Amino acid sequence: MFTSKSLTALAIGLGAIASQAKAEKSTFDSDLTWVSKDSSLPKVVIYNARGTILSASKYGRLDNINYGSGPPVTVDHMIGNVTEVLKVAQLAVVSFPVTGGSAGLNSSLYLNITQHANRHLCTEGSDIAGGIMFHGTNTLEETAFGVDLTLNCSKPFVATGAMRPDTYISPDGRSNFFQAVATAVSPDARDRGGLIAFNDRITSIYYSTKSNANTPDTFRSIEQGNVGAFLGGQPYFYFSGPSYPTGRPHFDVTNTTELPAVVVLYGHRKFSLLSPACFQGANSLNRGLRRLAYVRGCCQWCQAAAELYKQGIPVVTVTRSVTGTGMPGIEKGPVFYASYLQGPQARIMLQLAINAGYTLDEIRNLFEAPLRSAIYAPAPNSEWFAEV
Repeated sequence: MFTSKSLTALAIGLGAIASQAKAEKSTFDSDLTWVSKDSSLPKVVIYNARGTILSASKYGRLDNINYGSGPPVTVDHMIGNVTEVLKVAQLAVVSFPVTGGSAGLNSSLYLNITQHANRHLCTEGSDIAGGIMFHGTNTLEETAFGVDLTLNCSKPFVATGAMRPDTYISPDGRSNFFQAVATAVSPDARDRGGLIAFNDRITSIYYSTKSNANTPDTFRSIEQGNVGAFLGGQPYFYFSGPSYPTGRPHFDVTNTTELPAVVVLYGHRKFSLLSPACFQGANSLNRGLRRLAYVRGCCQWCQAAAELYKQGIPVVTVTRSVTGTGMPGIEKGPVFYASYLQGPQARIMLQLAINAGYTLDEIRNLFEAPLRSAIYAPAPNSEWFAEV
């Protein structure tokens, strides 16, 4: 097994070739040190936001509940236990400060990651094949979605993590790590948007959600299906031609350090957008600015939403069902429908749109244009429905 020292020696052991490469570094890789057995292999950057994949337990090899109590696992340790990964790629690591569990993270993390990834992967002349991200699974889909909408090139960005700590009797993180790297170096992974490699499956970040709180088989694109699977450790894509998710936008966050706050409300019977609890939440999150509101669920709050709309505050609704979408009506009203996005993803897209200075109409089109085009634009429907 490679230790941290032996990995450092391995990186230094490239000798004159490594020294020359260091001297010729461009701005896109000036902060990277490569771990390699073969300098001809594709380069992959690991964006390390930790999570269960780098966690350990002091309670033994059957503990997948109280982990995090053991000594933290390093990326060097992970590479040392999955040495096969150095047969498919050269690796560099960029670590981000993360304290506590992933549920406590905010948008500054994915802004930081995407700004690094844009410089490493998307700068003209970059010879880096792709990037992968380690992240805690509770909010992996949110950070990954934020990066997906802000990465300005077609190179693969692959998110992964683990549901079991590295000390478990059969840790899933090691396999997920190898598969994420194998995906990142695959030419077939380009031009598909961000991907999640997890438990022998490849899914689109844009449509993925964590579906189970406990088992390794958790990240799924329930309605849209998997992009591919892993056979013999290598990615197999189900569709030969790459394509991006319908309606996936891009936002430039080059100089962004913080995004607007977004209130998340869960709709239920007798729910009222005008209830004191809602406004207390809005005020505490937005410090009284009431900049915008995001509502999850379908309830009788349209009049309140109309009042917010008059004040320039967009209200986006997401279906409470696990799959499917809310349908925008013929008339364009004060409530915007989030299409097939899950709640956390819709919130992030709304934050990015507000940050980019979108008008209310532009925000509506961002969320609804693909749906309206599909429902109302075809010739038969244009005769049945009023002009929209």
